[in-house]
Amino acid sequence: MIEDRPGLPDLVTFSNGPQGSRSKLWSRVCQYVTDPERQRLCINQDSDGRGTEQPGDAFPDAPPIDLGNA
Repeated sequence: MIEDRPGLPDLVTFSNGPQGSRSKLWSRVCQYVTDPERQRLCINQDSDGRGTEQPGDAFPDAPPIDLGNA
C-alpha cells in the first residue's frame, strides 16, 4: 500500500518488514517483475514519483559462503 502524503515523501507499507519509500519498493519488487501482464499491474511504474534508488533500498548482497570445495 502507498500512502500519499502531500508535502512529504510517500510512505510504502510492505506486507512484511518496516515501512519504506517508493524507491525501496522499486528496488526490492517492481524491477524484478518480468511478466508483461503482471508488470502492467505494478503500482510503482512512474520513475518521477519513485525517484532514484537510495542507500539501503536494495537488499544487500549476500556474503560469500565457503563450501570447502577447494
